[in-house]
Amino acid sequence: MTGKSKPVKHLVVPIYSTGKNMRFAVKRHIAEIDSGFQKILLVDSINFGKCLFIDGITQCSEKDHDLYDREILKILDKKDKHILVLGGGDGYVAEMAHKINPELNIRVIDLDVEVVKSCEKYLGQKIFKNKKVKLYIEDALHHLRVLIKKNKIKLDGIVFDLTDEPVRKKDKNAKESFIKFYEELIDISHKALKENGWISMQAGASKVVLKYNDTVATLSKLLKKKFKKVERTDIMIPSFGEKNAFLFGRK
Repeated sequence: MTGKSKPVKHLVVPIYSTGKNMRFAVKRHIAEIDSGFQKILLVDSINFGKCLFIDGITQCSEKDHDLYDREILKILDKKDKHILVLGGGDGYVAEMAHKINPELNIRVIDLDVEVVKSCEKYLGQKIFKNKKVKLYIEDALHHLRVLIKKNKIKLDGIVFDLTDEPVRKKDKNAKESFIKFYEELIDISHKALKENGWISMQAGASKVVLKYNDTVATLSKLLKKKFKKVERTDIMIPSFGEKNAFLFGRK
C-alpha cells in the first residue's frame, strides 16, 4: 500500500522502561510492506518527520536519527579503513560513518532488501550509490564466515545496527535463540577484526520492566566473554520515547 491509503491518526509503540505505550501523531501513512521477514511501515509524523517502523517498533526518524547514528559510531576513528555494518538497511549509519570518515570503506549487510528499497524510495536515501559503500543482501553470519574464510581483509570495526528482535518472535524458544544467535555473531565478529579492532551495538532500552527481556544485560555479558574492554552509554532518543543503551568492545 502507498500514500493513497487511509491516513493513520495515531500509532502506538511500546515503552520498555515503563510497560506503557507511546502514541505517535501521524499526518500521513506513506507505505506498508510485508517483506516475508518482517512488517515494514513508513509514516510522516507530526513531531518527528518521516519515520520507519519494523514489526511495530520505531527504527529511525528524520528528526533524531543523527543522535542514534553518532552514538553507535562514537569509537569510529578517522584512521579506520574498513568497517562492516550489520543491519543498517535504512542507510543512516553508513551515511554518518561516511561523513565522519569520507575515505572509509563501508560494507552494509542486511537480510531484507525491502527495507533498503523502502528507505531509498520514501526517505530519499542515496548512500548505497556511493562507491565507498557496498551493500550485501544476505545473512550476517554467512557473510562473516565467507570473509574470514577468504581472509580477504581484517576489519577495523563492526557495527551491530540490528533490530531488537533479530530472531523471529514466533520462535518458541525466542530467548534461547536470541542468546545463541548473538553468541555466534559476537564470536565470529571477534575473529574478523584486526588486533585492537572494535565492535559497537545498539542494545535496546536502557531499562525494561519484567515482561520484557533485559537485552542490554544479556549482550553485555556476551561481549565481556570475548572483548577485553567493554563500555556502555545511554542516551535519550526522543522518537523511541526513552533512553537507548549502546555497547562498545575493544579486541
